[in-house]
Amino acid sequence: MKSTIGKGIIMAYSSGILKYRVTIYNKVAKDGFGETTQYEPVITVHADETWNKGVKSLREGSLDAMDVVIFRMRWNNYVTRDSILECMGKRYQVLSLHQDRQENIVQITAQEINK
Repeated sequence: MKSTIGKGIIMAYSSGILKYRVTIYNKVAKDGFGETTQYEPVITVHADETWNKGVKSLREGSLDAMDVVIFRMRWNNYVTRDSILECMGKRYQVLSLHQDRQENIVQITAQEINK
């Protein structure tokens, strides 16, 4: 479902499926030991959110994957493996990250952070 718009820009996702607002937080402060102590919001993007189905988790034997979410968004250089994502009041830690600049996509597997 790719279409070329403008000067050779490939749009991998139509705007209709990117229906959630996701805020990306990145590390900003370090203490005297080099440990990160704070995260700061960098940018808010549109994304699609898909929950990992419980049946799939049980079939794969990963009971701890019940709170795993897949986020899909257009390519950006703000999200990293150390980022925290916030969507609809919940925060998520990035587990895996797939960025493809040529296809103009970012796919992130993340796990909900319990407060």
